[in-house]
Amino acid sequence: MGRRDDLADCLVAGPETFRRRFPTVVERYDLAARTDAFDDGIEAFDAPTVLPAGERVEGWTRELVWRLWLLDDAIVGLTLSGPAYQDNPIQYVNRRFRDLTGYSLEEALDENPRFLQGPDTEPGPVADLREATAIWERVTVELRNYRRDGTPFRNRVSLAPITGPDGSVTHWLGIQRQVGDERE
Repeated sequence: MGRRDDLADCLVAGPETFRRRFPTVVERYDLAARTDAFDDGIEAFDAPTVLPAGERVEGWTRELVWRLWLLDDAIVGLTLSGPAYQDNPIQYVNRRFRDLTGYSLEEALDENPRFLQGPDTEPGPVADLREATAIWERVTVELRNYRRDGTPFRNRVSLAPITGPDGSVTHWLGIQRQVGDERE
């Protein structure tokens, strides 16, 4: 199992499995994590995001935001989008995503992740992403994305569906990492 799959499996797992596997995944891959906040649990977590309509992040979404927030300084960008039935608006992006793209959390919130696409984004990987979300499957692609300032970068993106307590897909986890030459 690859690092992305291991991390995704941990982040999308049920609450008990997540709590059991998270410390192991963090240690195994030497991920920067807020381990003190993990020890305090979600009960002590004050969600750092407010949905655009002014609603606080609650319930299952709050649990998922907490998981990504624990990995705010991870070596990969992490994105939580959903609900899936509303065109997958972004609910949270970690610091690495913000550093990679130049977008602040406030600018990314409520946007569909395709806002990173631009004039030279390849249609093949975009079609693969679209198909995966249509059939609720994991996918990894490489494509050209664009930073806030308009500069392109090669991005390896993995998407994993997240099921809610009722078993239906509610959110998507995105894992991003710049690959190749930054001056592309």
